[in-house]
Amino acid sequence: MVQERSERTRGRLVEAGAALFDRRGYAGATLGEIASTAGVTKGALYFHFASKEELARAVSARAERSLRSACVELRASSPLQGLIDAGYWLVDALGADPVIRAAFRLGREDAGWQASPTTAGPTTASSSAAGPTTAGSAFADLRGFHSVWAGVVRDLLAGARRAGELRDRSGGLGPETLVVTAACGLEVVFADGCPADERARRVGALWDWLLPCLVPPGTAGGYRTRPPARQPA
Repeated sequence: MVQERSERTRGRLVEAGAALFDRRGYAGATLGEIASTAGVTKGALYFHFASKEELARAVSARAERSLRSACVELRASSPLQGLIDAGYWLVDALGADPVIRAAFRLGREDAGWQASPTTAGPTTASSSAAGPTTAGSAFADLRGFHSVWAGVVRDLLAGARRAGELRDRSGGLGPETLVVTAACGLEVVFADGCPADERARRVGALWDWLLPCLVPPGTAGGYRTRPPARQPA
């Protein structure tokens, strides 16, 4: 009972921290305001988090878990379809989840405490063989949640290449640069709010344009570029 209460308190603090980091940024959010928003004392906050930096790390870690869990739960039929569906998940999360928005904002406002991850966890069952994000990428200098999202995108794209989904010339840095830049740009375009139907229309239009550049001629029609069906609870 005590442990459950402690975990609930920690969860409320992460949610309150995310809400304030999202609205005010890392520098503008104070621990006093976060504790008050969570409905706990500042002493209780310090019991769970020794510093604002530690709390920000917890927010970023929750965002990463959400992203990786979503990629698994999407149950995509192939790595490339998984990449399309992950983009839809991201723009929906940007509209609904302050944890995801806060993680991106924390990445943009990096004060030096965030580092590029040296490895990336499994993304989906169909792409887990892609292995870790490597330091040799053109995007190795990305930090925080931007690095996590870029790593997921790169791993799915690498899985698609191994699965034979990409046209022969889709090697080197060109496809990776194009797709990762487009995927990371989703956060810039949709972070400040956009109606759900407009988000879906724009993401679909993006993939309708990108797919013919990536896949062999005549195969683009085999991919669904509309939002994935909701999975049953």
